[in-house]
Amino acid sequence: MTATTQANAPTRRSTGLIGVVLMVVSESIFFLGAFWAYFYTKATALAWPPPGVDQPQVNWAMANTAIVLLSAVAMYIAERAIARDNKRLLTQGIVVASVLGVIFMAIQSIEFAEIGRIAQGSNYGSMFIVLLVFHVSRVFIGVCLMATVLIRSLLGQFSQRRRLLVQATAIYWYFITVIWLIVAFVLFVLQ
Repeated sequence: MTATTQANAPTRRSTGLIGVVLMVVSESIFFLGAFWAYFYTKATALAWPPPGVDQPQVNWAMANTAIVLLSAVAMYIAERAIARDNKRLLTQGIVVASVLGVIFMAIQSIEFAEIGRIAQGSNYGSMFIVLLVFHVSRVFIGVCLMATVLIRSLLGQFSQRRRLLVQATAIYWYFITVIWLIVAFVLFVLQ
């Protein structure tokens, strides 16, 4: 590594992490708008949920909450592992986190099949589905990021000094975890 490359490494690292933080902030603003629309619609509705619309089962949401929390723990283990230059544990943590992310999406798909009828003809159902779809699309992005980390990990491209993508993916996954906790609380607890 040349002196110029070494001098630019901290700048690149800072810029990359700042970029991820800005992305998380912009996504947070997006979700804030979605939650505002949900609460506004709820506040102006005569009944919430409307008569004749079954409330969704909380079982799938609780299962997904456990899964996303476990995946965040696996991501944390992976991130800390590469900080200690433990490439094997990085790979194992990423595998576990990404598999749990895929399971989360599979359960969400089952839930969509069950609650698809909710969206038909009610603001409640539409807002419910919109929040879930927006979140699961972010989970998909997170799983794609983890797949990229996994491939690059298997190729030996990460080390204690070269781990920006791992850190960025972890930040994004923690964000997804927090958003799910809020979405699950709003949709399944507050209703």
